Amino acid sequence: MIKKIMTLGAVVSALTFGSQGVFASDIKQTQSQTLQLNQGQSKVQVKNQIQDDAFYWFHLSRLDSIASSGTFTIDSKTSVKVVAFTGSVNPGTPAFIDAKVTIVTPYGDNFHMSLYGNQYKEGYFVLEPGTYYLKCTNYAGRPIFMNVNLYKN
Repeated sequence: MIKKIMTLGAVVSALTFGSQGVFASDIKQTQSQTLQLNQGQSKVQVKNQIQDDAFYWFHLSRLDSIASSGTFTIDSKTSVKVVAFTGSVNPGTPAFIDAKVTIVTPYGDNFHMSLYGNQYKEGYFVLEPGTYYLKCTNYAGRPIFMNVNLYKN
């Protein structure tokens, strides 16, 4: 009986880690490559910029509810493009994704961008000089991943 339980545990572990490894290898960031985020039956295709062009990024391999980034500073009034994409952590059991990226400002006027489903989204904001941070919120009942890049526009 114990041998059967140990074998079952090993099989479940192998399947769990194996499927995550395959999924992680599907995401690559290059200048002219199209990303395909495979989530069960659905796919999201996005044209991606080089991550090196981003002046700030916050990549979460697993977001259960809320996560905040470190701070970043804007020295002068700057137009910013926010690029975010989300997907289910476990492609075998995709989550209905309902998430939000917030740029938290020192002035109390926060900027929000909502994401639904496996989505790539761009938002444009003008930031005044100050220190900011990102807050990512997952309203879904299952964990998701979220990548957020900030570019000077």
